[in-house]
Parts: sequence; C-alpha cells; structure tokens
Amino acid sequence: MGKKVNVKALIGIFVFCFGAMASNMTMGIMAYISQSYADSPQAVIQTILVTPSLVSVIYALFVGKLNTKIPAKMLVIIHQIGILAYGLIFLLLGGVASIYVLIVGAGLLGFAQGSNYTLLGLLLADVVKDEKQRATWTGICTSIMSVGGVVITTVGGFIAVSRWQNAYLLFLYFIIAIVLEFILLPNVKPEGSVQAKPEAGAAPGAEAAAAAQAKGGMGRVWAISIHYLFFFMFLYVFGTNVSEFIINTYKLGTSAEAGFAASCVTIGGIFAGALFGLYSTRFLKKFTVPFMMLLSVIGLGLPVFMTTSVVGIYFCGILLGFAMNGCAPYIMEELHNAVPAAQYGKAMSIYSAFMNAGMLIAIYVITFLTQLVCGDGNNIHYKFVVAAVGVIICFVTSLPIYLSKGKKKA
Repeated sequence: MGKKVNVKALIGIFVFCFGAMASNMTMGIMAYISQSYADSPQAVIQTILVTPSLVSVIYALFVGKLNTKIPAKMLVIIHQIGILAYGLIFLLLGGVASIYVLIVGAGLLGFAQGSNYTLLGLLLADVVKDEKQRATWTGICTSIMSVGGVVITTVGGFIAVSRWQNAYLLFLYFIIAIVLEFILLPNVKPEGSVQAKPEAGAAPGAEAAAAAQAKGGMGRVWAISIHYLFFFMFLYVFGTNVSEFIINTYKLGTSAEAGFAASCVTIGGIFAGALFGLYSTRFLKKFTVPFMMLLSVIGLGLPVFMTTSVVGIYFCGILLGFAMNGCAPYIMEELHNAVPAAQYGKAMSIYSAFMNAGMLIAIYVITFLTQLVCGDGNNIHYKFVVAAVGVIICFVTSLPIYLSKGKKKA
C-alpha cells in the first residue's frame, strides 16, 4: 500500500505550479511593449526575453546548494517574491521608465525561471515519499504548470489590448500564492544541512562505499543533463520558428494561426502531465524518454513535408508538447533515484541549468548548423530538417542512457 500523501501540502504545491509559467505572458505581448519603446533598438527590447534565460542558467546551478541550508518552502516563497517584483515593475514602470529598468526587472524573473523544476522536485520529495505516487504527482503538477501558463497568457493577452501594463495586474496572484504557500507547505529541514554520519556498527569501508556510489550517481546526473540540453535545444526550433514558418515561409495563416500553433505545445504538455502516471508507470516505464524523443522526430519531421496544412502544424505542436512534458517527470524521478536525498537538489540544479542553457543557445546553434550543412542559416525549412536529424541522434543516444539504468541509490 502506498504511503499517505499530505493533501494540504499538495494544494500548496498546486498553487506554486499554477503560477510557475506566468512569465510566458510577456512573450505574447512583446509587440505592445515594443510600441511603447519605439525609439529603442529592437535588439535592446528583445533583451527583456533573453535576460531571464541568462540569469536562470547561472542561478539554477546554485538552487540545490541553497537547499542544503534553506528549506524548499522558503526557496519557493523567495521564488514567488521575485516574480511578484517583476510583475510590479512592468505594471507600474512600463512605458514610463527606461527600457533598461524593465531589462533589470526581467533579470528578477530569471531567479524564478531557473528554479521551477528544481523546486517542484524538492517539494514533491518532501511531501510524497512513495516512488510510484511521486511519479504520478509529478506528471499532474507539470500539467498544472501548463494550464496556468495557458490561462495567464490568454487572459493577459486580452487585457493587453487596451493597455499592456494592465496585463501585469494578474501577477497580484502571487500575493495570494505567497500567503497560501506559507500556510500550506511543510517546513522540512534540508537533509544536507546536517552532515551525514555512518551508522553505528557499520563496516569500516561503508562511508567510502557510500561516497563512491554518490559519485557514480552524479555521473549519471551529468550524462542525463547534457543529453537533455541537446534534446531541448532541437525542440526549441519549433517555438522560435513556427510563426515565420506559418506566416511568411509557406503563408498558411496570420499571427492568429501562428499564436495558436505555439499554444498547441502547451496543450500537448497538459495531456502529457495529466496522463503521465498511466503511460509511464504502467506501459512505457524505462522506454519513456526514448519514446518521447521518437515522437519529437515525428513532430519536427512532419513540417518538412506538411507545407500546405496549418492543421498539420497544430498536430506537430501537440506532439512536441506531449514529448517535452512526457520526458520531464520521468527524468526528475530518474535523478531522484540516482543520488542520495541530500544531493537531489544539486542534481535538479544541474538538470535545470542545462535545460535553460539549451533554450538560450538554440537560436544561435541551429542557425550555425543550418548554415554549415545547408548553406543558408536563415532558411526555416532547413532548420526543421536539421532539428529533426538532431533529435534522431538524441533518440539513438537515449537508448544506452535510459535502457541500461544506473544502480538505484541506497
């Protein structure tokens, strides 16, 4: 029988998850922000989107270390205060203060963006002790993240039509969230805050053996994280190029169709998270990540041939969203099993940093590879070809990584 789950704490985690993707709203209203700063170069304005990624790559590496001293609950509250401050800066100073004030404000978002999955993993490790239950709840929580992102981005888009600054009124949600999280989340003392000691009567070499096992587990963490960096980098081709693909390259629709195609990734993610406990723990099991990468090959490969159907592009977006959110819960559980509990925060930090790095370098690396292989780095069609081939390589290399699983932690 599975261990009893703290329902009150789960509600607190749901509150955190719902607002975790609120930052996506800014991407949807960037056109309005650009109009308010028409005298500023577009490259400077776009820095609003790049700055959080830069900060998140660096901060993500330190979240796990911080968790050896600070409970996950307090890290979550700090995370939410950062998002709230970001929203208030855009609400009160947007269009009034210098564009550089908004860029600095966007940097605050990076502290949140770089720790979403790390904090989710730490919270669930504190609240859900049963391994199978935790895998199911991880899927549900990632689904709630996607739902929250869709709701906030959609409602914010409607509000922004009259005045874009007012869209950030939605960030007042985080005042309520902070209060609820303070009440509902458990204040669990970090396992890494106390130096582990060998048990009485343990063999003389037990401590050295445990250290060696932990080192091997971290090796697996690095392998998974580096592998996912490349996978996420190739996946990101869809999100950064689908608008150009639909509007200009093949003239399949307007910004409305392009926007919906981008939203289809989130829709696919909702289904993946909600159904994770069914398809992963019961059917796919250790084949979960390779299977999701195979779906991604289809999702990135079909646009190469499906150049006359916008509905087909929607389908590809759903496939890619399903694949991305289908991988995340399984990988989080893999990391949890690879290392001792005291090192889980560090493992999640490494994984989150590499994931954010993949998003950060995607535009530049894909353009370079497309230029190198196809002779035209700006050709959208060829970018999808390169990404599809890249994911095929990721699929092949995922087989030895995930099918020959490392030893489970003690």
